Amino acid sequence: MWKHRFLIKGSQQETEWLNRLAKKHYLLAGIRGNWYQFERVETSYRVFSEYVSQDVVTAMTEEKSAFKVLVTVQLQDPDVQVVYTGSDQPILQTTTMAPSDPQVRLKVALHLRDQAMNTINLSLFAGVVVWGLMIIFAIRQGSDTFISWAVLVSLIGIFALLRLYRAAHNLQKQIVKLRRDTDEYDGAWMPTMHVFINQLTADLDVESADLKSLGRWTLVGHSKKGQYWYDLQTLANEKEIKQSLRVDIPTTATVNVFSWLGLAPVMWFV
Repeated sequence: MWKHRFLIKGSQQETEWLNRLAKKHYLLAGIRGNWYQFERVETSYRVFSEYVSQDVVTAMTEEKSAFKVLVTVQLQDPDVQVVYTGSDQPILQTTTMAPSDPQVRLKVALHLRDQAMNTINLSLFAGVVVWGLMIIFAIRQGSDTFISWAVLVSLIGIFALLRLYRAAHNLQKQIVKLRRDTDEYDGAWMPTMHVFINQLTADLDVESADLKSLGRWTLVGHSKKGQYWYDLQTLANEKEIKQSLRVDIPTTATVNVFSWLGLAPVMWFV
């Protein structure tokens, strides 16, 4: 059985999906790009994945252990391998493992997202060309049937593109989380959020772990009444910003967050 999924190789989302199938006795047997092959087995397996170098893969394959090496996948960026192992021992069926190196997962996710977007762009271009040629041919032939086929093919193409776009969007959500976990924002476009804080007695410690993980802070100004205005380049949303700020500001302070398309609060003066 083959299934197609846009998932980050070695990610928690991928492992959870593989284990859901493994519980139904479908064990991972191969991976080709974004296609996953499964084989029917008699027992339930628990599947694990991790990033390792080639020499470690060789050692894992040769040694005898409770874990069976199911599949290995060579990644190009970064240059590591993802090794998928499984075990049918009852004691390991409820075992969970922390996700592998987040820096590596971020690089893998960025590479996979770029592939997805390139596929979308290429498919869109090819679809427009093919659709145009079919319409021209149908008009010249004067065939209503051919026009109907052209419309049907167009609808199928749109559906496929929407699925690819949804996959790329889901990858982007995972990338945002990984960027925040690793504080790696190089090459990322981060919209500026305007953060207004009332009743603040001193400047924020923007180097603290909670605030630094949000993005890049810039103090725009403050008033004598304790009103502060910060610009924050971030991938976080309004709710996440407010939750992180609550740890670093007094309980009496109020926070207003406006997007890069928003305006300053009425009656706010520097």
